[in-house]
Amino acid sequence: MRVPSRLRKAEEIIELAIMFQNSFRGLCIDDIKEHFECSRRSAERMKKVLFDIFADKIEEVPTFDKKKRWRFIKGTMNSLITFNAVDFANLEYLKGLSNDSTRKLELDELIAKIKALTPQKNARALETDIDAIMESEGFAVRQYPKIKTDRKTMELLRNSMLSFKKIRFSYDIDGKTKTITLNPYGIIIADKYYLVGYNDYVSDLRLYKIDKIRDLTVLDEYFEKDEKFSLTEYCNNSFGIYHETPTDITLEFDKSVSDDVLNYHFHPTQKIKESDNGNIQVKFTSGGTYAICQELFKWGTSVKIKKPKFFKEYYIKYLSDVLNNQNNP
Repeated sequence: MRVPSRLRKAEEIIELAIMFQNSFRGLCIDDIKEHFECSRRSAERMKKVLFDIFADKIEEVPTFDKKKRWRFIKGTMNSLITFNAVDFANLEYLKGLSNDSTRKLELDELIAKIKALTPQKNARALETDIDAIMESEGFAVRQYPKIKTDRKTMELLRNSMLSFKKIRFSYDIDGKTKTITLNPYGIIIADKYYLVGYNDYVSDLRLYKIDKIRDLTVLDEYFEKDEKFSLTEYCNNSFGIYHETPTDITLEFDKSVSDDVLNYHFHPTQKIKESDNGNIQVKFTSGGTYAICQELFKWGTSVKIKKPKFFKEYYIKYLSDVLNNQNNP
């Protein structure tokens, strides 16, 4: 059934109001225009309607650019924000994806907090609907390492990164306990949690498994973060957590797996193109040779390495080592 134009406009005003509530940095006219895919004139009209209805609930946000930004005073639209069974089922789904027992506990606490905001008259029906959704969806058997991060450690790491304070901790390297002093830059989530930071002793970036960190202390000493460092860029230059000098990789997948490849995320820099013969060409720029080999292994005979030559030779040796290991008694 087609929604009448006037009702659709009302829905958009409510949606815009919630956006004003949720935005910390505030919204400008260009944000409204882009989100609703409308003209600047229409965006101005929508803003005016909101300003007329909530004249005393809107505040202008200080900004360093020439664009004016506005948001609602905190709590203005709370009564219009509701949560349904699908919302909670999605949170339960995300919890099921995690292999970190501490993160699962935190998600349980988050779900409980959000449920506490749900009107009590709907609580029983909500639980029934959530159970029904979860019973109709399930996870295939997955293989993954179990992770248990210490909540206190994670809290100290987050505080140190937010306050730009150095940290010191004990860490086992080749069977010997070392004392590490680090400028913490960020946390990378992969098969485990990894802390990346600048180690003054080696004058370079280093990765540390967070579950191996012991006796963590936040020092009363500030550091200046390298302005050129970007956690996103750092991750994009690696495959998994293996960080090497990036190189241009070209792979060719057989057309028999084309649907799977076209809907697969190999790397943030990937470019996928279908060849005239139906095969799929995948290009990306990354380090992490060993990790890429592990990824290619599961594609079996459906993939070939086209470039670079050294990577193809590395993969052949990798496969040869695996085969020799199986043939040895």
